[in-house]
Amino acid sequence: MTLLSDFFDSDELSDNAMYFFEMHGFLTSQVVQPGTLTQQQILAEILPDNEVDDTISEAIVSLKKEIEQALLNGDFPTILADEDDEDSLTLWASGFMQGVFSQEELWFSHHPEEVAELTLPILSCSELLEDEPPLTDDLLDEMSEKIPDCVIDLYLLFNSPEGA
Repeated sequence: MTLLSDFFDSDELSDNAMYFFEMHGFLTSQVVQPGTLTQQQILAEILPDNEVDDTISEAIVSLKKEIEQALLNGDFPTILADEDDEDSLTLWASGFMQGVFSQEELWFSHHPEEVAELTLPILSCSELLEDEPPLTDDLLDEMSEKIPDCVIDLYLLFNSPEGA
């Protein structure tokens, strides 16, 4: 993961490229709700206007597989460490919601109420709601604590056999 972290922190990327935590959130959303985006489209979303060599491309694919394995095991794909700040959570949540919005019809075509309820803590932490007042620290902490369970519940909602 250090390779990707260093790559996303480099000055070589265009301003349109996602940040590392944002990319992780986006990849998590792609695992939770497998959509119609190809690997090339996913890379184009993460790194628009950037050339991606095979090493970075393979590292992103590998990270996506790690996220999928964690969710298969019923675990939240750990990315945020205790020393990471609120901005890291905001970037992760923003990336996740970008993935949701990029395929909104797919996300909300089945179980729209459950999806809306489970994505609310993530959306709240993403700061993508421009018209909403900022969350208090206590409410932000409460919402952020719900995110791992919400992501796992979303994964199960979309990836469990019907009737299971």
